[in-house]
Amino acid sequence: MNKSIFLSINFEFQSTLILIRELFVGASFDLTSRIYVKFKHVKPWGISRKELLQYPENTLGFHLGCFLLKHNYEPQPRCENHDVFHVLTGYQTDTAQEIALQFFLYGNGKRSPFLLLAMIAGYFLYPDHYTSFKKAQSRGQKTKSLHHLNYKALLNTSIITFKNAFNINQL
Repeated sequence: MNKSIFLSINFEFQSTLILIRELFVGASFDLTSRIYVKFKHVKPWGISRKELLQYPENTLGFHLGCFLLKHNYEPQPRCENHDVFHVLTGYQTDTAQEIALQFFLYGNGKRSPFLLLAMIAGYFLYPDHYTSFKKAQSRGQKTKSLHHLNYKALLNTSIITFKNAFNINQL
């Protein structure tokens, strides 16, 4: 009887810590991404989710529109490439997958303060995902460099052709 009470309390404690971790990291990412956008010097695409969904079905633009629709997002001005990375790599939008995407991009050669901050948070706050982070980084290293491309100009490109050309393997 005492052992089951202890296990129940331990489970509740661990669940609470995981929830606190998610809330803390989510709020931190939200704050830092707002700051990051202010210092990012790229021109917004000026395109809506509805417009993206008008692209032919096999294109990067259409798949980006579907991703945004699925998650009930609109393109975030000056950060549109980030959602393209989700579409191309298959990483989801939960916190651990967002961090895995940053590890992928680091492996692919991208460097930014936000990326490094996300990786540090991953190392310290998500030790239970360390293996998936290392796999993501390795996967990024095996993919041709794609973090620097002008994706707005590539929205009409076939997503399959693009993934094959850049050696992007799905998860």
